[in-house]
Amino acid sequence: MKIKPRFPILLPALLLGACAYQTSRSSIVVVTNTQGVVENCQKLGEIDGASGYGAILPLDKNREMTLTRLKIRGAEMGGTHVFSDIADIKWAGGKTTGTVYKCNPG
Repeated sequence: MKIKPRFPILLPALLLGACAYQTSRSSIVVVTNTQGVVENCQKLGEIDGASGYGAILPLDKNREMTLTRLKIRGAEMGGTHVFSDIADIKWAGGKTTGTVYKCNPG
């Protein structure tokens, strides 16, 4: 009887564990790198969207997952916007932090 290695199963499982899922609350949070968008908003605090899996993920997937985590963590704080450099489509890795703001509609 030949035993097959199980490592190919572990990598997809690891990547699935790195996923973050948006809720209806987090889907309305806006991540922006334009200061004018949040200048009249209430600052709630700082957050980090890092997962620790960035080194093994392609850059576009890492950016997408980090954006999702920033939205989720922003929503958890009661925010409507997150100011972060990662909102720039040219983001090339590095800083994954953001500042959460609550902006009034209008």
